[in-house]
Amino acid sequence: MVNRSTLLFVVLITSALVQARLFPEVGLDRWISLPLLLTLLYSTPRRRPVLIAAGLIGGLLIDTLLWRPLGLTSAALIAATLVAANVRGSAAPGWVRRSAAGLVGFAAAELFLALAGGLLGESGGARGEEEPLRLLLNVALLILAAFIGARRRDAQLRERPLDDRLG
Repeated sequence: MVNRSTLLFVVLITSALVQARLFPEVGLDRWISLPLLLTLLYSTPRRRPVLIAAGLIGGLLIDTLLWRPLGLTSAALIAATLVAANVRGSAAPGWVRRSAAGLVGFAAAELFLALAGGLLGESGGARGEEEPLRLLLNVALLILAAFIGARRRDAQLRERPLDDRLG
């Protein structure tokens, strides 16, 4: 049986492969970063080591397959993980705190990519008139996913309280 950390690692690596091979074919690679969104949604201090390892390997896969500067995507994913996990904390926050953590982590990754990518002559994401739309789409996805995740967690705790799981 596979534990949850290994499953999360495999899902994040698979999302990196989907980002690098499938999304460019359908034109979504400049609009959504699937590994970044998943990393932000699962960022907690407890999951931080798994997310950092998956971000490192997944980012290197994306950079290698898309001929980008090696390590740029990995560094952005790791920065997003560290920031979002620290903002979210280890408590079971509601959707507001989950959203805030995701948005701050997203901003950290975007800032890193803008600064480092600008220095390297690499620009990611939609640019020009479409940039506000891309940012709005990602913010909406983060908030929606945080809301769904918080509701799912609350439902799980109502069905089976934490005391039952510890025993």
